[in-house]
Amino acid sequence: MDEGPIKSLLDILPAYLNFFIGFIRSPHAAFAPYARTGRVEGKLTSCMLAGVAAAYIAGAVMPSASLDVENPHGGMDLFARWILRQNVKVLPLEALLAVLMLALAAHLIGKLFDRWQDKPNLPGTAEDSVNAALGFASIFLPVTVMVLLGTLSLATPALQARFGQYALVITIASVLAGYLIVAGVYLVLSFAAVHRISRTAAMSVLCTAFVCIAFVTSNLT
Repeated sequence: MDEGPIKSLLDILPAYLNFFIGFIRSPHAAFAPYARTGRVEGKLTSCMLAGVAAAYIAGAVMPSASLDVENPHGGMDLFARWILRQNVKVLPLEALLAVLMLALAAHLIGKLFDRWQDKPNLPGTAEDSVNAALGFASIFLPVTVMVLLGTLSLATPALQARFGQYALVITIASVLAGYLIVAGVYLVLSFAAVHRISRTAAMSVLCTAFVCIAFVTSNLT
């Protein structure tokens, strides 16, 4: 029996769990070994692959059977039907590419700011920005799948009858909105930790990149 793949898995899993726990506790400390290295880190790439695999596993074992996606009658069912009708085989990869695109766009914008202001507000390389995206995505891809499906599974007829459709929708939407805010904060902290810049500077370039990508996307679609 070939022990190569099994040994590789046993090596990656504890490293991923250590990074996962360290990242949740402190992104700055978790990214400290990878700050401004100037190269794409193999360990972060392995963690990203583990995160993508975890996202697929979470999506497979957390069905939202309570949602009537074939006969939608409310906003949550419509939203769930849109999610479930996406190509689940590529959805985590699409999310990963979106994070990478945002990080690289933020890096480009930060370097443009440096040229205009004639001072280095964003030290580091594009590879460092990729490391921030890889580390962040390795954690938040599976967590997002679990939070999304777990929250949507609350939209049961029993809870809807007890609390009312509007109260349930507002509650679920509030949870998802709060989660997006937390994810955004961790992305900013990841970018700041890898480049060793202030949180304000990281938030500035990431927000600018997000607005630019949203503007371009809205005009292309």
